[in-house]
Amino acid sequence: MRIEPATTAPSVPPAGYERLRRSVAWADLGRRTALFVSGRDAVRFVDSFTTAALQPVLSGEGTPGFFTDARGWVLLWAGLLRSDEGLWIDGPWVDGWSLAEHLERYHIREQLQFHDLAAERRFLVVAGPDAAEWLASHCDHPPPKNTLNHSFHGPQTATQDGGAQVRLCGVPVMMARVDWAGTGSFLVSCLAFDWDRLVARFEEGGVVEADAAAMDTVRIEQGLPLPKDIPAKALPQELVRGGSSISFTKGCYLGQETVARIDALGHVNRHLMALATDLPAPLREGAEVRILEEGGDVAGSVAGVITSSCLSPLTGGHVGLGMLLTRASLPGTIVRVEGATARVVSTPLPLEAWLEKRD
Repeated sequence: MRIEPATTAPSVPPAGYERLRRSVAWADLGRRTALFVSGRDAVRFVDSFTTAALQPVLSGEGTPGFFTDARGWVLLWAGLLRSDEGLWIDGPWVDGWSLAEHLERYHIREQLQFHDLAAERRFLVVAGPDAAEWLASHCDHPPPKNTLNHSFHGPQTATQDGGAQVRLCGVPVMMARVDWAGTGSFLVSCLAFDWDRLVARFEEGGVVEADAAAMDTVRIEQGLPLPKDIPAKALPQELVRGGSSISFTKGCYLGQETVARIDALGHVNRHLMALATDLPAPLREGAEVRILEEGGDVAGSVAGVITSSCLSPLTGGHVGLGMLLTRASLPGTIVRVEGATARVVSTPLPLEAWLEKRD
């Protein structure tokens, strides 16, 4: 479905948004889940707690995957990056919950160690159509070519450089290709004491910082969930992050029975979707999304709630994310949010029309 711009002109995009979409910018990701699992049994052990299949993943490669509890409810959606020394797990920070503590509860005799590096490393994203070229000209190694290919190796204690084997502007970093702001996006990590030096190098190289609002706008336009978008008792299939995130052929893992049963049934009752509206005011987080139907018991019933929202330059109006009942989640469906109509749209939102208008 083609998304037409709103009839009213949008406000000025957040600082750095234009660079993220048209050239290159960097953004501070703040605190993240950053866990390295080392040891002989590391990959086999973690494979028993994620929906992704880790055995086929080679060193230097990665896969997205969910961590679920015994009931199959999502605890975390993360990137799992395999190296010769073990497995890096990178994901958003979840308040009040620790992946390391979750896995440690099941650790008995396996030969492995958990290295929780959330406080010791800093993370940023470098993104935009010119990001790969800029990184290639400022790194001593070419940037990864495929999604979740990476240079992540060991924990901070591995070497003086924290296990890094890539230097970006002379600063030792680890780097992975991601799709958070389109295909030209790169996750970069450095030791905390190198942060100021790395940021200074970006400034010297002419790469501006995109503020948090700009990165969040791009995230919503891409349809990428944060923990606040994942309600309690959410199932992996409801988040529409299929593909390699869920393997239905690997061995048993925590929560596998529920995930496999949903696959056998062929459907879930809700999906994480985006809503586009021409409302002059932002879509309020927590606002109810109601079904529009003439007559019947479900007329005007609640289909979900808005969990993230932004003013999207790509549509000219406000866009929100929310978990919607399946009967209201088909792209093109018209729903009502706080007295105004909105339409369900697919993500990522199309970028080409906006770029043409900017050129």
